[in-house]
Amino acid sequence: MAQKHPPVTLKQVAETAQVSRAAASFALSGKPGVSEATRQRVLQIASELGYSPNQTAQNLRSSRTGIIAVYLPENVSTLSYYMEATFGIVDEAELSNLTVTLVPHTSTNAPIARLNADGLLILDPAREDAIVDRLLALGLPVVTGEALPDPNQSAAGQVISDHRRTTCEILDHFHSAGAHFPAIITPVERMAWSMSIEDSYIDWCQRHNVTPRIEHTSMDELTETTKFSTRKLLEDGSTDAILALTDGSALAVAAQASEHGRHIGKDLLIAAAVDSPALSYVDPGVTAVDLNPRDFGRRCMNLLVRILDSKRAPTDEPLTEYAPTAVIYRASTGAGNS
Repeated sequence: MAQKHPPVTLKQVAETAQVSRAAASFALSGKPGVSEATRQRVLQIASELGYSPNQTAQNLRSSRTGIIAVYLPENVSTLSYYMEATFGIVDEAELSNLTVTLVPHTSTNAPIARLNADGLLILDPAREDAIVDRLLALGLPVVTGEALPDPNQSAAGQVISDHRRTTCEILDHFHSAGAHFPAIITPVERMAWSMSIEDSYIDWCQRHNVTPRIEHTSMDELTETTKFSTRKLLEDGSTDAILALTDGSALAVAAQASEHGRHIGKDLLIAAAVDSPALSYVDPGVTAVDLNPRDFGRRCMNLLVRILDSKRAPTDEPLTEYAPTAVIYRASTGAGNS
């Protein structure tokens, strides 16, 4: 049996590099205080010796847990956007030796007494979600993925996408493709991003003298409620384009429209405000907004880490970062059709 060797210590790395323990610690943690040449020498020696920092001890010394809590909307576990965004969060957390834990949904209205975490990420906070209020009340540094929908709520930072721009781009594309009576299907759950799309749609309709047609779907019964809303929009025969706000609802719109005898990409244009691989695989492919969810998740975690490291005061102005988006045109809006 091979003999087990004790782990390499910071003291051994420092002695081998002929620097103080403090200098070795600064070099390994990326903190200022040592020259770049010293930093590189310490990093190389640490690698050669097989040094692995004692993260638990570091957390104890800094009064940190090394844990970041993540809270997702309810009933979204099957939606690819949230899975990819969560993977992005985990990817970025690993770069800072952080552990990610998910906050469970609970039916109780009792306050959350304690959350064993250094900070909190909340993706797509909904206005009606009482758990969001209870999480914010904990006083932890919070970064939200998309803005908080209630102006009375606040967070240390937020990462947001320009949904107004992409909504106008899709509606203009509908119009240029010959569709003049677009409708939208939006979640009944009130989230800042969906409210922004609704507002943008209403503004666009006013500029084009079009009567807005807004139908709603529910995230917990997405397919059935979307099909019901689609039937309502198609019954009068005037709706010639539908913007669905999630990838799952866009697929349900396409299925219901086909049952209704409509030809997608020809007499009915369809687009989604959120892209997913499934929308590129179906026939015809569905035009959608690429929100780069994995990159979005990474940006959320990176912003939270920067806030934790900067020790910002709770009264400081929230930091805002904008994530890139792009409309991907496919056959459902006539793209590529002859």
